[in-house]
Amino acid sequence: MLIPKEIEKYLVRDEVIEKEFYLRGRFALTGYKVYASNKRLFIRRGNSIRDIDYGHIASIELRQEHSAEGVIGGLLLVGIGAAITWWLEFAFGWALVALGAIVFVLGLVGTQYMELGVAGLTYPYKLSGHRSELDSLFKLVREKRI
Repeated sequence: MLIPKEIEKYLVRDEVIEKEFYLRGRFALTGYKVYASNKRLFIRRGNSIRDIDYGHIASIELRQEHSAEGVIGGLLLVGIGAAITWWLEFAFGWALVALGAIVFVLGLVGTQYMELGVAGLTYPYKLSGHRSELDSLFKLVREKRI
């Protein structure tokens, strides 16, 4: 595993990176990396790096959130598209119906999150990604906290 110099320079004596996780955002358009050392997590998003000591993690929660805005917006687009197609006999309405269906399904599917309750932070630190990566990260953090 190749450790970026931006992370390597923050490692302390006897600290080694044990695992790397690549997590993606909601629509997989963006991604970021989490590096797990034997002492802490390094979360690298763009030019930003945050480290979280395992001892400061008070709680971990895996959850899936659905988007009510996506579901409602998708239904509205389907309805408007169907109305345009039916009343005006305009083909553009079918494009709105298709777009609405996609937005609706994405709203139902939702996003997977792992929330870390961290000492010193007012709100839980949220990591989003695919469930398999989050499950693996969850297990690693639980083992390190013991």
